[in-house]
Amino acid sequence: MNAYNMGLNTTAHNISNRNTKGYSKQSVEQKAGIPLSLLGTGVEVTDIVSSRDDYYDYKYRKSNSVYGRYSTLDHYLQDIQGYLYSKDAESGGITNALDDFFKTVTQQTTDASDTTMRRQVSGSADTLMNFIRETADNLQTAQKEVNAQVKSTVDKINSYAGQIASLNKQINTLEVNGGSANDLRDQRAKVIDDLSALVDVEVETSVPKDGQGTEEFLVFIYSKLLFKLYP
Repeated sequence: MNAYNMGLNTTAHNISNRNTKGYSKQSVEQKAGIPLSLLGTGVEVTDIVSSRDDYYDYKYRKSNSVYGRYSTLDHYLQDIQGYLYSKDAESGGITNALDDFFKTVTQQTTDASDTTMRRQVSGSADTLMNFIRETADNLQTAQKEVNAQVKSTVDKINSYAGQIASLNKQINTLEVNGGSANDLRDQRAKVIDDLSALVDVEVETSVPKDGQGTEEFLVFIYSKLLFKLYP
């Protein structure tokens, strides 16, 4: 009765957490009790296990890191492309201005004494310089945005690291006293999932050989700087 009651409680726990992000379904493991002569003694609960799979966690975090990296690159490269390359006649752009400048210079070579062509060359040169200055200002603004994002990302990484350390302590405290920390483990896995969107992460768990004490849970962070920071 106690074993089946625990099964019902676990089912109810699964249902109540169906919308909880990062939660993994839990199930009760049972084994037959030691019989008394020819009389069975029912079943007893051996553990409550989570349905998480370390392999899929690993694959997800690797993919999440790649996605986060290229999403960031795409965002800034799209901006840079917009600053440098524009074929829209209305919005102009440094590329159009450069094309116009070389076009007027080429025309000037046909008659170097033509004052009208000289004025056109001078005007296109002024336009080109204005776009160069504007592009330089835009790139400096983008650099400041990158610097701000890097600082924000570092703060997030430190925050996630603090959460993982705190959850490790709670998990060890609960499990060393014989409790189940499946919910806390799910919370820790969710934090690591979020962390993997910012940097490459790898998880290593070491269980004591004698089965005594607490597990050693390590998270390795590998950061690849996408941009050089300037003061």
